[in-house]
This record gives sequence, structure tokens and C-alpha cells, in this order.
Amino acid sequence: MMIDKFKEMINPNEEKKYLKKIEKFRKDNIPEQYNQVKMLDEIINPEIDHFISISNRTDGKSINYVHSLLYIAIEYDLGLMFLSRNMMLRTSYQELINEIIEISTIFDRRDFNFIRTQYYVSLNYKDRTIAVISDLNNASELKYFSNYLKKFPIIIYDEFLTLQTDYLPDEWERLKTIYQSIDRIEKYPLIHKPKIFYFGNAVNFESPILHGLKIFNILEKHPINKAVVYKYDFNIMLEVHRNENANKKRNTRAFGNEENDSMTTAQFETNDFNIATNDDRNHIKRNPRFIYIKLKNDYLKIWFNKDTLHVILSVESFVHEPYQYNMQLKDNKEHSIYLNQSYYDDDHIKKIDRGAYLFENNFSKNYITTDFHDLNRLKINKIIREFLRKDNKENEIISKEKQFKENYLEQTKKGLMKKLWGWWLYANI
Repeated sequence: MMIDKFKEMINPNEEKKYLKKIEKFRKDNIPEQYNQVKMLDEIINPEIDHFISISNRTDGKSINYVHSLLYIAIEYDLGLMFLSRNMMLRTSYQELINEIIEISTIFDRRDFNFIRTQYYVSLNYKDRTIAVISDLNNASELKYFSNYLKKFPIIIYDEFLTLQTDYLPDEWERLKTIYQSIDRIEKYPLIHKPKIFYFGNAVNFESPILHGLKIFNILEKHPINKAVVYKYDFNIMLEVHRNENANKKRNTRAFGNEENDSMTTAQFETNDFNIATNDDRNHIKRNPRFIYIKLKNDYLKIWFNKDTLHVILSVESFVHEPYQYNMQLKDNKEHSIYLNQSYYDDDHIKKIDRGAYLFENNFSKNYITTDFHDLNRLKINKIIREFLRKDNKENEIISKEKQFKENYLEQTKKGLMKKLWGWWLYANI
């Protein structure tokens, strides 16, 4: 053991060398009062795919992370893929990178240049391309460049949280398509598999990315100023950072008192009214039933206790079970029911207002209660009644089959006992 430790001290492995280099970069290039890019210590962790940094304004996360990642790209020949929401925002990345190069003490501006093409902008360092800048709207076109894009396995999505009206409805699917276009190498040096970095401020819960990652419950409970690795359906590292030094420099009085604003606190505004607690979930688990409804892009999950009809509603980006209902005709299946007008009623909003249903998280509540998706008119109680009628019939059939099986086994046992008894009598005559 001592010999192995001695060898490691003399000749440390690549990961330990990396950690020393990134720590030195941090000390030499990142002022202490700004974001210290702690998530980069885990970029070598093969078990993490998504890295999310959420903070208050002027925390320095974008500049410091991009500066550090440019250093990593050059040092380890690991290309960067910068993604924006649309083509107009590509220039913001160029401006950010130019600003970083200008203030950096390790880069020379003359070594960098940008080359614009139809679907992306290349960033060249000396004689090689170290990064490309593109946008989610080009997801389909970028598939044809997968043999080239596989050289850029570190994806950066800055300002991934924005105003509610600015999101693309299919951001998650477009990001997934681009990731799959890049993920063509079995094992990359140092990072193993492609990594995605998301940087943003706590604007709102409406992000399709947060929805796709099923991270709402985690975000609502995540401790401030800590980076934590979460493993569930996804493997993510999340840091939520409130930089008080940055807050002191901001003018928080310009638009009224902004001290409790999410841009200052780095925390999402939440409303816990009618949000399910762990006690609510445990109650339903005593005799649970599940109903899944296919929406336009997502799924509505109705989770309830059969005995008490205690209901929790949740909007999911994907489900593992077949859906029983669908909102659009194109999604009809042999065993699903199309939700025609008889399943909607304006008066049903009163049930939601009275608190007849609980919600899994704030995103689900906002999604269901707003008029935009028409779900606040959906007659949840009618769907549950239909499901229970079918559920009771199926349980009755299962019960009869079980009883028949038990009777058959009992008759079989009796028959065998008679035969054994007969053989025993015959053998003893």
C-alpha cells in the first residue's frame, strides 16, 4: 500500500493532474468574490451528465465557467459546443468569449478568430477549432454534421432560464437531438462521456429543460450555496449560489425593493398552497392507482388513493407506463380514450379553486391551473370514476381467477392424497 501511494505521488494519474491544474487556474484567474466554478472538479466523474449552476445576477458564473472551459478545451483537446435559443443570440456568445479573451492573462487575442458558417460559428485557436457556436433551432440540420460535432463533447447552454414567453416549447427534444449527434465516441479522455453545463438565474419554473430533467422537487429543497450530486432518472450536479458580494454592487432600488427578488436571492419564487407533502404521498401509497394522459408534448399523471380518492396531479416529460387517455386524435391507441368535449367543463375550475386536488410541484400547478393548456377544465373526477369502474371489473376477474386457481390446487391436492392413500392401502394388504 505504501509503495502504491509513493508511486502515485511521483507519477499522479491524469485525473489528479487535472484537479491540480484546475485548482491553480482557479487561484490565478478567478477573484475570490466571484463564482469559483466548483462543479469543474466533477467534470471527470463518469457518473454525472448534467451540471446546473443557478445564481443571482453578476455572480460571475458565465465568465468564470466559460474562461475555465476554454482553458480545458485547449489543454485537453476537448471541444466546446455553445448553444443558444435562437440564431440571434449566437452573437452574445461571441461577445462573451471576446470579453474573456481580452481580460484573460493566459490568452493572447491574436491566437483566436471566429469563422461563420450557415449552421454554426467556429472558434479557432491557432491552428485548430476549439469550439462551435450554434442554436437549438438547428438541431435537425446539425445531425448531418455528427462526424464533426463529436469533437465538441462539452455542451454549454448559458441563460437557459428566461422569460416564460421566450422558451421554445420543444427545447428538451432539440437539446437531446444535438447531444445524440455529439455522442458518437465510446469514451472521451478525462470526461468519459459528453457533459452539459447549464447557467442561469432563478427566473421561473417554466423551463422545458427543468421539466425534462424532472428536477422541480429537488430545486425547491436544494440548500443555498452548496453543490450536490443527485442520481435518480438522471445524473446531475446542481449548485445554487447566492453571491452577497455581487448583490452589494447592484442597484436593487431602481424598480422598487428587489432584496427579496429571485435575481437577488438566487431562489425561485414558490407557492406551497395545494402542493403535496410527503405525508400526502405516503397516504396515497397505501392503496395507489395511476392514470396517465398523453398531452401535446407531455403527460398528465393522476395519482390517487383508491379508498379515500386523495389525488395528486403531476405533469411529466415522459412516463414508463402506457397512457389510458390522450388529448389529441393523432395519439389514439387501441387501449386509449380520446378526450372529447364531454371530458371538459368550465365549472370544473371551481374544484381546483376549492383544493379538490393537490399538485406534485409548482411547475405542475402552474401548468395545470393556467388557461393556456385547457387542463383546468378537464374533468379529473370523471376520468377517475371511469378508471375505477374498469379497475373494479379487472380486480373482480383477477379475484375469480385467483379463486379458481386456489380451488384447482385444492382439488389437485385432494386427488393426489386419495391416490397416495389408495397406494398405501394396496401396499399393506
